[in-house]
Amino acid sequence: MIKNLDNILSGIKIKKNNLFFFFFMALYVGFLAIVKAGLLGSLSLIFVALITFYFSRYYKSLVTILYVALCVRLVTIFFGNFLVILPDSWGDATFFELRAWEYSQDGFFGVLSYFPSDKSSLYLSWILAFFYSLTDRSVIMGQSLSLLFGMGSVLLGSRLAHKIWSEKISIKVGWILALYPTLVLYSCLILREAYVWFFLLVALYGIVCWSKSGGFKTIIITFIGFSGATFFHGGMFVGGFIFLTILTITSFIIILKRFFYLKISINSLVMLGFSIITIIFLVLNSDSIPKIGSLKNMFNVDRLLIEISNRNINAAAFPAWTVPKTEFEFIYKAPIRIIYFMFSPFPWDVNKTAHLFGLFDGMFHIMLFILFIKNFKSIWSDRTLRIILIILASYLIVYGLATGNFGTGLRHRTKFIIVSILMVAPWIPKLVFFDKKQRNINNKKSDL
Repeated sequence: MIKNLDNILSGIKIKKNNLFFFFFMALYVGFLAIVKAGLLGSLSLIFVALITFYFSRYYKSLVTILYVALCVRLVTIFFGNFLVILPDSWGDATFFELRAWEYSQDGFFGVLSYFPSDKSSLYLSWILAFFYSLTDRSVIMGQSLSLLFGMGSVLLGSRLAHKIWSEKISIKVGWILALYPTLVLYSCLILREAYVWFFLLVALYGIVCWSKSGGFKTIIITFIGFSGATFFHGGMFVGGFIFLTILTITSFIIILKRFFYLKISINSLVMLGFSIITIIFLVLNSDSIPKIGSLKNMFNVDRLLIEISNRNINAAAFPAWTVPKTEFEFIYKAPIRIIYFMFSPFPWDVNKTAHLFGLFDGMFHIMLFILFIKNFKSIWSDRTLRIILIILASYLIVYGLATGNFGTGLRHRTKFIIVSILMVAPWIPKLVFFDKKQRNINNKKSDL
């Protein structure tokens, strides 16, 4: 009987969540109508809401998280379009949207001719241009596409936490992803970050599945993820290349061990052959690697020195003393620049109100790093986490060296924050807004 009662109460809770969600959406649509947001933008946001509602039916434990995540982002989009200017809502965001509108002027099939080159990083504009060519120009519609991938990242990140850790940890991760400010912000702007998060999580999902059970399908999923992320930002190629190297070494070791027992797996042979062929292809076509140019450039210190010097610009630039001038300086200054990339701005770097947002973000990354150091042994002992850690480290090194100011650094490190959260999720302190023990004491007092 008690079990049946719990089921009934659970059903009522879900219904209450749904009721709140639909009430919020009705109110939100009403506000959009009042401010004359435009039919196209409004319908786009409603479409994302319906998608969210659809998936919430299959992931009951994440219902509240998904609804809250969406509501927070919808409010942010509303404020950003009609009340305030959001951070990073100009510059690249304006450029990507404007370029999409320019592409769309040649019609749907004309947009095909604007397929971006490897070095342009305009896939976002190109994709948005298809929608513009079929409908009309709408900034909110462009934002709704980012919102869709941002919400997908909340769901996928939570499911990855469940797969790596447990259901309890997935709930904690879900709430962090739903409410963390930078994740909310970049889910609401026409920028590449939300797309990169999503496809990187797809790649990680494939890695987790491959690490636990193997199979060629998991490899395909992994490379779809890395390829998608690379389309939107060329530097994401590095993670795919690192995993390809790990796959090659792992498959070779498995084949070598089984060779002595005459039990060579066809699956291992297929994976080894696939990875070797892919590496050969990349080497032969290395001059067209996005953002990097060629594999040799990754190890060309003279080129790196020039790139670092050229990128160390504007008011938010890293301190001049962190710029290496010689190969010797590069050895000890490179780690310093990576530290600046991961954690800046520091308190002494803050000289205007807008920097406070970055300061909070940097402090959160410091907390994650401390948790990582304290629990390094546990993380490294897990094969899956060890692979993810190697990939994450490669990204932080490459992006850390290629970034010259903490404004750009904040955006770039946001690409990896979900991965960082997943790595240390069990040890992240849980926020308690109301002490359960104190609540029980108050209830007892009220009974008296």
